[in-house]
Amino acid sequence: MFPELLKCQTKDEKEFDRQRDKFLQQISTTRQQINNHLDQIEKETIDELNKQFKKIKHKMDEAKHKTQKGLEAVATWIDELSSIETISNEVLLFQTIKFMNNKTHIEETNINELNKQHKIEFDPFDTNDLPVVLKSIGKISLTENQMHIPALQHNSKQIQEPVKSMEGEIQRSYSFLTSVLGSKVKISKGCFVSGKRLLLSHYNSKHISVCGYDGNGVHMITLEHELRDVAMVDDNQAIVTLSDKGFQILDLTTLTLGRCIKPGGKGCCAVSCNNDQIWTFNGGLTISQIDISGNILRYITTKNRVHNLCIDNNGNIYYTTGNGADNNVYRITPDGQESLFFSHSDLIFPWVIDVDHKGHVYVGGMGSQNIHRISSDGKDHQIILTKDDGINGAWDVCYNRETKQLLVVNDYKESLAMYTLP
Repeated sequence: MFPELLKCQTKDEKEFDRQRDKFLQQISTTRQQINNHLDQIEKETIDELNKQFKKIKHKMDEAKHKTQKGLEAVATWIDELSSIETISNEVLLFQTIKFMNNKTHIEETNINELNKQHKIEFDPFDTNDLPVVLKSIGKISLTENQMHIPALQHNSKQIQEPVKSMEGEIQRSYSFLTSVLGSKVKISKGCFVSGKRLLLSHYNSKHISVCGYDGNGVHMITLEHELRDVAMVDDNQAIVTLSDKGFQILDLTTLTLGRCIKPGGKGCCAVSCNNDQIWTFNGGLTISQIDISGNILRYITTKNRVHNLCIDNNGNIYYTTGNGADNNVYRITPDGQESLFFSHSDLIFPWVIDVDHKGHVYVGGMGSQNIHRISSDGKDHQIILTKDDGINGAWDVCYNRETKQLLVVNDYKESLAMYTLP
């Protein structure tokens, strides 16, 4: 026990140091981004100042030019006034004076227009507001969770009923806390993506993240609506369900989202894909087969409300109800026939479910705190992971059919672990 504890503590210490270095780099990057943004604001402000300066300067130059012309006109008028004295015809004198009055009135109006003072005003940002605007670069938080120590061998007398064990050894290859993705982030669903990456949906959120197996290299994607479930369509695409809003297709090459598509019915909740088939539960008592464009291909009416579902290579659908009083796992065959697939006293409150390439079904018991591996005919099963392995509130499971790895979203959405199965 103590050697295993020391090993886990040493590993945790290294991970803790790594997280600190990672966050220091993030703080530095954020500071640089703020500097870049301030530089851009400075450039835009200076450009606007120069633009306004040139505009007003042009007006001032025009005003000076008009004033100079007015000055020259006054000199001409003086000469013209001198000639008035020589006019003996009263009618002609009257017309000349009237003309000069009109001209004088026009020039007085022009002078009033030119008699304007220009100035540029700049209302600077109050630097005393900086602590409010830039309250913090980020928030520092510390979480403390129970370490997962590899299972100890228990006396077989403690087990009321013999349980078959898997041949070979199960190894936990990767694990991390969801807090590495953000201080308040919880993960509800997870999928394996090519390139040793994970696709993780945030609980009660409009965000989904792509990251490495160790939680590093995070790329966060924002959806249009709060998501419900996620599943891989193929190596390059994933489907994200949005309840009554329908679904969106995520391009895993560019990490961009397609438009929202709403099939008929109540919407899209739980979803599973295999062999170009997409099955989604619509929130009532119906599972719908749809294509990637949202066209309904087929309906299946279920006897129970579906919580989680999966589909095997032969087109069999398996589902759990998420009902604490229902400890059963159900199967629907390709012809639409529904039946009880598995029930056992060691499986309490079945919550999550997935299936491997051979048709073995993996079910997590929320009440029994374990993971079961059930044969394709439902007659045999093995408990492959228990509370002693750290299973505690398993919220999702996902099997990687290429690498034979099982992803477990654990600790009620607050940690993830990957296990390599024999």
